[in-house]
Amino acid sequence: MSKKSFSALLVISIAIMSIIAFFKVESGFLVGNIVPELIGVCIELLIIIFVFDVWQKNEEKNKKIKVERRLREFLIFFLKHNFKDYPSSCQSGNFYGKDHKKNQECLSNLINDIEKKGLKEKVVLQVQNYCESEKEIFNNLIPVAADLTNGHFKSWVRIAFFMNAIALKSETTSNASIKILENIKRFDRESFTNDLYVGAK
Repeated sequence: MSKKSFSALLVISIAIMSIIAFFKVESGFLVGNIVPELIGVCIELLIIIFVFDVWQKNEEKNKKIKVERRLREFLIFFLKHNFKDYPSSCQSGNFYGKDHKKNQECLSNLINDIEKKGLKEKVVLQVQNYCESEKEIFNNLIPVAADLTNGHFKSWVRIAFFMNAIALKSETTSNASIKILENIKRFDRESFTNDLYVGAK
């Protein structure tokens, strides 16, 4: 029996016993003693279920925030390693989840810069070397991203896909880098929307 079904059963039981107690005016052992005791037990069970449910949800959220932080650290390293020479307007800094607005603006600026000017040869080589050495880590972290939201999972799968494409040279580094950055934006947006980041309320 699910938690919802059990809670509904308790509420129905309380309602039925309350009706019995209300309409059975004459005092007796059943109405005077057993029914109030049973109502009290049902109410206590409902309180326990509610408190446990809140506690469990908080624990699950804290666990997801820790997972999100670990994944975010890999994205931070990707950004800092490959795009450190770009203007400050394209730099997302620490890329903390609480800095969502700044993150989104800087990533948009970086994407626009790459779309207009392409990647310098030095950056192309950096990105290619990074993807060749780190692609397996990103591939292995796909099941970890699945523990967050569907949006996190989809963005991580695409990041891993385009890293593999760069490593295999099946996509141009410029185009694949833009796709990776777009999905880093999406990852950050999912975290902000779902309050799954360090410092979320």
